[in-house]
Amino acid sequence: MTHGAEFASSRTLCPADGMPTVAQVLQLPPVLTGDPQVFADQQNLARPIRWAHVLENMMPRDHLRGGEMVLTTGIGWGPAPDFTRYVRDLALRDVPLLVLELGTPVSEAPQELVQACREAGLALVIMHRKVAFVEITGALHEWLFSEQTRRIEAGGTVTVLFTALMQRGAPTDSILSTCAQLLGTPVILEDQGYHVLRYAPSSTAPQQIFESWQEHSGREHRAGNPGRHAVPVTLHGKHFGSLICSLQAQHPAGVHHVLTMAAVAIGVDLLQRPGSARWELGTGQQLLDDLLVHKKVSATELVPRFEASGLPIRGRILHGFAVALTPQADPGLAAESLREAFAPHQATVAHQVVNGRSLLFGLLSLQEQAVPFAQEAFEPGEQLRGPLYLGPGCHELQAAADSLRQARAGFELHLGADGGNVVHTAAEPLALLAHELRHEPSLQRLPRQVLAPVLDLPQAQRAEFLRILEACVAHPANRSLAARHSLFSRSVFYQRLSRLEELLGISLDDPRLLTVLSLALAVHGQSQRSGMPPHP
Repeated sequence: MTHGAEFASSRTLCPADGMPTVAQVLQLPPVLTGDPQVFADQQNLARPIRWAHVLENMMPRDHLRGGEMVLTTGIGWGPAPDFTRYVRDLALRDVPLLVLELGTPVSEAPQELVQACREAGLALVIMHRKVAFVEITGALHEWLFSEQTRRIEAGGTVTVLFTALMQRGAPTDSILSTCAQLLGTPVILEDQGYHVLRYAPSSTAPQQIFESWQEHSGREHRAGNPGRHAVPVTLHGKHFGSLICSLQAQHPAGVHHVLTMAAVAIGVDLLQRPGSARWELGTGQQLLDDLLVHKKVSATELVPRFEASGLPIRGRILHGFAVALTPQADPGLAAESLREAFAPHQATVAHQVVNGRSLLFGLLSLQEQAVPFAQEAFEPGEQLRGPLYLGPGCHELQAAADSLRQARAGFELHLGADGGNVVHTAAEPLALLAHELRHEPSLQRLPRQVLAPVLDLPQAQRAEFLRILEACVAHPANRSLAARHSLFSRSVFYQRLSRLEELLGISLDDPRLLTVLSLALAVHGQSQRSGMPPHP
């Protein structure tokens, strides 16, 4: 099979945004020399002009190919011209401008011609002074040539820029950001299901750009994208989605050329990083970073972006979550496994390594009437290790950010590691509080202030007494259960308990001390896990 270009269908045309408009042509010096009288509205003045043609007969269909301005003296019109048919034929050839020079053949503007042009939406210019048409056509041709030259030079610069990005292996985020800067408008990469995969903002803030994105984008595609610029991201026969920007985008090389080169570069990056789950991970990372870290956009403004990516927010119950990966797990495959475990609920997932531990985290979206996410509903699978840490349910995205922070804190603190497949972090408020305030000097000093006599013991004794104290705090009203929790026999437990109370100079029956002891133990435990010594 021979692969070649379809030359017959590949005519080189000057793009519309590289052509002068009717209004711009009327400002050319040769046109102004003719003392022009203009019959046109603003809409007609904005039409582009592709070329110029001198036509003295009344048969435009035989001589025009579309988009030309027509110049005439009317010398070939005859004694009874049919202006209605003439203007209709001009309109069928998409003529944007008719220029009539008054003189011997036609001494004044025919009212029938003026009326016909007005009804057909064709700009009409009456030249009251003689001017050489060659000067007008020459000025227009010079304009078009200079614009095409500028476009070719700009196009070469764009091609070199995106080629360099491909050679460096630039990621999609960098390619999109470059594209948005060149065009001066936001640029969006969506998949074949009209879900937003990536978004690169520009200096122009979008107004409700993501509202009802799937419905709007699907409708635009089916209509041929009349309200925006859209270029497919396709490489080696694989269609990944589309690259989209608004009609306000501008560039000397042409918007289509910039989008096309960006689409090629993105296609190369996508082929280098196969697997849809990896790209969904990147989408989640971008959104969650904006929600938790960058905070350049309010949570309210982020709601449509989350929904455009495929995660319902409004009218849903939201949970933050975090779960560890096995050491050899592939994050993309693990994300697919996690989504299957969450089904039929939807989730935005991101990947990160924290203190050498690989985890998936994100937001889980449940329908209002759904049964609360229960422990028995989650099966971690081979790619995941340990429990799923689940933050409290909420309805607002800002609250969901707090829920996600709690879930990640539960992961970092190993909360409830023996408590089953799902750990609800809201059940550990003191541990979460200690984690949130872990950098406060006053809280860092608390373990030394409360537990110094125990912390100064040799390591073996210190570990025994801390285990007993943790058991008492966990089961303050049931010493038998506390003894079992400490893993000591009852007799040894009570003996060590009595010695512990002597060391600390307190009574563990005093309920007022339990909260302080719990917080001190939590801070001490977290400092031990992080490898940082408590504040002296």
